[in-house]
Amino acid sequence: HNQMTNCEGRKLGVQLGGLVIAALVVSCSQPAPPAPTWKVVANISVGQTPGPVTLGGGWAFVPNMSDGTVTQVDRKTGKIVATIKVADPHVLRAKGCAPDSVHAYYSGSWGWRLCDTPYAIAWGASHLWAIDNGRPQLVEIDPLTHERVDDFTLPGTGWDVVVAGTKAFVSGYEADQSFYMVDIPSHQVTTVSDLDEGAATMAVDSSGVWIACARARVGHLDLVDPVTGHVTHRYAMEGWSTDVAGYGGGVYVRGSMGGDVSRVNGATGAMEWTHDGPGFIGRQGIDELGVGPDGVWISGPTTVRMNAQTGTVAEKVGIASTSAAADANELWLVQVDGVVSELVWK
Repeated sequence: HNQMTNCEGRKLGVQLGGLVIAALVVSCSQPAPPAPTWKVVANISVGQTPGPVTLGGGWAFVPNMSDGTVTQVDRKTGKIVATIKVADPHVLRAKGCAPDSVHAYYSGSWGWRLCDTPYAIAWGASHLWAIDNGRPQLVEIDPLTHERVDDFTLPGTGWDVVVAGTKAFVSGYEADQSFYMVDIPSHQVTTVSDLDEGAATMAVDSSGVWIACARARVGHLDLVDPVTGHVTHRYAMEGWSTDVAGYGGGVYVRGSMGGDVSRVNGATGAMEWTHDGPGFIGRQGIDELGVGPDGVWISGPTTVRMNAQTGTVAEKVGIASTSAAADANELWLVQVDGVVSELVWK
């Protein structure tokens, strides 16, 4: 019993025949186990200018947007398993992507991202997909061999990519009202131009492909049929929205400069709630939301989780982050200094 805590003893008198024997009865209780919380299990140094984390299979992928590479991390161990070359930054820079002075763009301009490559990545069809705007092309990567296995020539530069079944969708950066529909088996690329102006970030769920048309400050959320590529619904939203994510029948939109988050009903397009979120830090256009069974994670000076049904703040994690990714009991944050942190709930 010397290893037990919170023990107390009571003396009892036990009569056996004519004798009274004193006995000491000891009762012990174990301390309550600590309540579960988010714990940092890995801090990972990746490449230059890391973008939002993408989770797929047993891995987490981080685009190193100044290096033209993707860092592949084992989700169980938090260890880097490969650094995959997907693009050549020199090709893009030779085209004059950089501004000619620091005064060419205002501080929040999405134009600062013109030299990023890979510009965006996505998981789908058991492979990783990356946009190389230098050539420009969509690159397919096998996560088992860590090699690029195919590429698809795009009509122009891209902003975001999502994969649904045997098709990949790339929102067009230069063509403000277009996106590119890539049929993976046939390599056929179709340009669809009936979007609203300023196609930017996208999400895919059972309803179709959601595209935030906000880069030109018009503020519409378009729903695209993944079979035909045509817009089936168009819903009003705030201009300059920088991210859209779909989960569990809801579509979540991060508003102007990261100041608020809204939930749109995926079936009706009705705005179900809008609440203030943490202020945005980092470069515009990479403040991706992390959605999962426990709610919606929003990056900022403090990382915040909102209740998916009500939008109220459910908890805060004291880590400043530029983007978030979530899945079940995992939370991945890109910190301001470029370190990627893996947190688990335990």
